[in-house]
Amino acid sequence: MRSLHCAALLTLLGVICLQSYVTGQNSKTPKECCFEFFLKPIPVASITSYEETRPDCPRAGVIFVTKKPARICAHPSFRWAKRAMDIVDRQALEGSA
Repeated sequence: MRSLHCAALLTLLGVICLQSYVTGQNSKTPKECCFEFFLKPIPVASITSYEETRPDCPRAGVIFVTKKPARICAHPSFRWAKRAMDIVDRQALEGSA
């Protein structure tokens, strides 16, 4: 009976160690990346903010946050996305002044 308890304890410890290892490996991945891009322009009036994806994402992207709230990915080289980022930046500067 005692050996059964020891075996169960060792198995549990092994699972916990494996879990912490896997979690540690996944902590290096970005929190949010864009894998598909919205192609149509988003009305700037509906955008509240944006954030660029982290450099370790497989593809560069910008995530627009709308009033709904929705998070929409766009490629940062899209002309409409660049324009929207410029306008949101300008609005933020004017609001902080």
